Formats: sequence, C-alpha cells, structure tokens
Amino acid sequence: MRKQKRIFVMAALLFSFLCFPAGKMLAASNATEVLLSVEQSFEQKSFEKEADLIGNYELRALDAGFPMPEDSQNGIYSFSLKGAQVNKIISLQFDRDGVYRYQLTQTTKEKENYLYDRSSYMISAYIKNSEAGEMSAQVIVEKNDGKKYGELKFYNSYNEKIPNSSKSSKPTDLTDKIQTGDSADIIMYAVIAAVGLMLIVVIGYFKRNSRKE
Repeated sequence: MRKQKRIFVMAALLFSFLCFPAGKMLAASNATEVLLSVEQSFEQKSFEKEADLIGNYELRALDAGFPMPEDSQNGIYSFSLKGAQVNKIISLQFDRDGVYRYQLTQTTKEKENYLYDRSSYMISAYIKNSEAGEMSAQVIVEKNDGKKYGELKFYNSYNEKIPNSSKSSKPTDLTDKIQTGDSADIIMYAVIAAVGLMLIVVIGYFKRNSRKE
C-alpha cells in the first residue's frame, strides 16, 4: 500500500515538472513590462473640407530577437492613429537583462495640404536584474534632433489653401484710366510751334513781295 502511494506521489511530481518547467516559471516571475505611450496631435487649420486625421506609424527593433508587441512581423510593428488628440499604449515584455533599442517613425504618405511630423525617436530600454532576482527597466527616449524627451509625440496639421476671389486675376493699370497730361502738353506745344512757323513764312513772303513793288 505504501509503495503504491510513493509511486503515485512520484508520478504526480514528475507530471508537474513536465507541465510547468522550472525555467519557465522563473522567467515569468522575473519578467518586466515597458509601456510606450505614442501620442498624435492633428491640427486642422481649415474647416472648408473634412480632414483625414489618420497617421501611420512604425516601431522597429534595431536587433533581431528583441521583444516586440503582438502582430509584429520581422521585427516591425505597424499601427495607425486616428483623431486630433489620440494616443496608443504599446507593451513590451522583457525576461532578460540587457540593452534593447527601437526606432519609432511616422510612415504616412505625403498628401496635398497636409504636413506630417517626420521626427524619428530612438528608444533605449535598459533592463537590469537585481540581486533579489527582480527586474527593473529604465527607458531613455532621444529624438533625431539630439535631445532627450519624456514623451513620444507627433504633430501633424491640415491647411487647405482657399483662393481669394475678391482679387482680380489681372491687376488694373491706372495709367489706362487716368490721363497724366504729358501727351496733351506735347501736342499743344507742337501745334503752337507749327502755327508760329507758318506765320513766319507768311510774313516773310509778304515782305518780299512788298519790296519788289
């Protein structure tokens, strides 16, 4: 009877080790989570047309094998944000110490009247394992301008150009409507000179005829 109990206990222990390996249980207890908050700010400067407030983004691991969110492919996690003020939380799970680096960029295609933030964020996650066996994480975010930031934020804008119909397409030439008087003075002086010349000729002609007589 005792032998059967011992065999049963040993079988139960063996089954528990097979189903729950010690390595997996230890890794799960030591895992730490890093949450990345990505925010989109979309400014609409014109309300003549409903703007397309959708931004496409990409989180890329800079080394193979780095922890990535679900639905990632080949170390790239693509997602979209829609709205004037929206944000998304990205979860990264780490079970080993080390330095993990990622790059966050916007991949929205250029469109007329839209201005998209082309900033690039470098995200460095420093994972440390303490003597007590607990993991801690320190995240440093650096933008492509060389400065460090405490947030991941993209500023987009939409501004439709509206033509001003009140302005004439062709500027008005005021000289066509306003007579300056310069041309009128020249004509008047020419007429006076011509009349004076004719008088001189006529007077000279009569003087010559009077002398001959």
